[in-house]
Amino acid sequence: MRYRAGDAISIIVDREGLGMDEGIAHLPDETMVVVVGAGSSVGKTVDAVVTSVIQTSLGDCLLASAKL
Repeated sequence: MRYRAGDAISIIVDREGLGMDEGIAHLPDETMVVVVGAGSSVGKTVDAVVTSVIQTSLGDCLLASAKL
């Protein structure tokens, strides 16, 4: 499935990201999602909204904001 800005997703945060309060998650197709506001939610399911999609040579990477 292709995602775009504004799409709502529900994902499990795998690990902390590099930035402050960022969490890293992966979709079932292995697309990486950087979730701002989910750094303390490792191992938990979070609801988020996609803010942008970055296309790389390895595939898409989504940036999302956790819903508070």
